[in-house]
Amino acid sequence: MKPIPKLVSKTKIMRGYRCVKSLYLTIQNPELEPPVTPALQATFDQGHEIGEEARRRFPEGVLVDNKPWDFVGALKRTRELIQAGNEVIFEGAFEYKGLFARVDVLKFSKATQRWHLLEVKSGTKVKAEYLDDAGFQAYVLANGGLPLEKISILHVNRECVSPNLSNLFTEVDVTQELRDRHKLIGPKLTEIYAGLRGEHVPDIDIGEYCTSGVGCPFQAHCYQEKLIPPVSVFNVPGLREKAWEFYRAGQVKLEDLDLALLTVEQRRMVEAHLHSDRFVDTKEIAQAISEWKYPFVFLDFETINPAIPRYLGTRPYQQVPFQFSVHIMREPGAELEHVEFLHLGEGDPRVDLIPALLKACGTEGSIVSYFARFESDVIRELAEWDPAHRDSLLPLNARMVDPLPIIRAAVYDPAFTGSFSLKKVAPALLGETFSYSQMEVADGTAAQRAFDSVYRGRLSLSEVDHLRKAMLEYCKQDTLAMVELVKWLQMQSVSK
Repeated sequence: MKPIPKLVSKTKIMRGYRCVKSLYLTIQNPELEPPVTPALQATFDQGHEIGEEARRRFPEGVLVDNKPWDFVGALKRTRELIQAGNEVIFEGAFEYKGLFARVDVLKFSKATQRWHLLEVKSGTKVKAEYLDDAGFQAYVLANGGLPLEKISILHVNRECVSPNLSNLFTEVDVTQELRDRHKLIGPKLTEIYAGLRGEHVPDIDIGEYCTSGVGCPFQAHCYQEKLIPPVSVFNVPGLREKAWEFYRAGQVKLEDLDLALLTVEQRRMVEAHLHSDRFVDTKEIAQAISEWKYPFVFLDFETINPAIPRYLGTRPYQQVPFQFSVHIMREPGAELEHVEFLHLGEGDPRVDLIPALLKACGTEGSIVSYFARFESDVIRELAEWDPAHRDSLLPLNARMVDPLPIIRAAVYDPAFTGSFSLKKVAPALLGETFSYSQMEVADGTAAQRAFDSVYRGRLSLSEVDHLRKAMLEYCKQDTLAMVELVKWLQMQSVSK
């Protein structure tokens, strides 16, 4: 029987809820677990920020500020606060038979002599995993001797509008629902511990849980164990949940798939890989771009979408642009013009961005954006926020055209590996010059992290300047890639 830690945290138990094999590996084979990625760390940081904001709603609260790994110290401090009569405790620590939990907010009622447990979440609705999380905490507290009268989920309210953050959170009473689930918790924990103590890694197949939420860090390890090829049924565009039906039917390799069950686009992808052949429908391309009008204005935004809205009139998770790149091709063969905008630091970036955007885009020609729906939504929200420029902003959307649907309908290269993102399509069709792999800021999430670091004043002036150059280079690469991609499409449309 494998040894296990004296105390197992709620975070690890929740991983076991999803997959006992994942929990086993993180405890018994931690060397297999990859380091936390910057993107995942940003998600964790956002959760911490939401927790801190929630605590401001309870000014009388006291924080158990022991480090996450200081289980014993946190337990001791919590007992001291309860014995001292504190009525609101943040991050209180509790233990029951080796199960360890820290609670976001605990409120004591003098009237009932019982406690109200509040679990704070950064999502905008109550999810099943939130109920598992709160239910586990209630199980530990109740069995550990702390009387509970109510259990609530405190999640982000999408209807909150800055600067009034008084309704940033929505409180949902889940007490009765968790009472109904309570009897299931003990058996579930018994199952988890049985797998955790086993001499061998639990024999659990891969499944939907491998990619749900933030994903499992052992996904690559388990896929390799199952001999999933680099390009498989899981890369077929648009399959989603149906990919697992194919997997369970033994159809994993592309050559195993029943093509009759696939759409035209999906069959095209599979056949391109099987024959190592690029597909191009020149007629479809020519028809699609025939109505585009010069000048071509290539536009790309970078946005920030904080859970806690920062700017006037914004809601939680609303996309607020802080950067754009525009390349302008006034006629075929004309020299490119480039305009760029980047707001760093404090203040609302939209104030200066809107006039700069309108000047850069002008009033004529097609505005080319890859996955143009995103740029269109951003412009629409800019128009809603700034009525003075509304009549100038909304016509930009009427000029919007998008290469992505053309690529989906008329082009496939095996180097896409099932993805139609610009970062896959550009290097596949245009060469490695348009690869993002060596860029310091290499995707939109990295751009968001860079902006946030500057916004929070975490960097020196030299670091800010270095990051500014990297951000400008990245956004410029996006529009330049679109320019060359459209040139490539134009060449295909007249090649046959």
